[in-house]
Amino acid sequence: MLQNLNRTRTWAEIAREIGVCRNTVRSVANGRTPGSTGLALRVARLAGLSLERILSPGPLDAGKCDRCGRSG
Repeated sequence: MLQNLNRTRTWAEIAREIGVCRNTVRSVANGRTPGSTGLALRVARLAGLSLERILSPGPLDAGKCDRCGRSG
């Protein structure tokens, strides 16, 4: 997800918007360090997605909303 956000914002902009340092964002995005649940929640809010969507590997059920998880 951070890699996708980096297409429209710099690492410094992402870091400033979620309240962490730029190196933290880069390290998590590049897989060097694991991110915390709090960081995942901040990224989800920034991206406008649910926490479940951020933490789930791969695509979710096509019949569910990416933001709220509702079906139909």
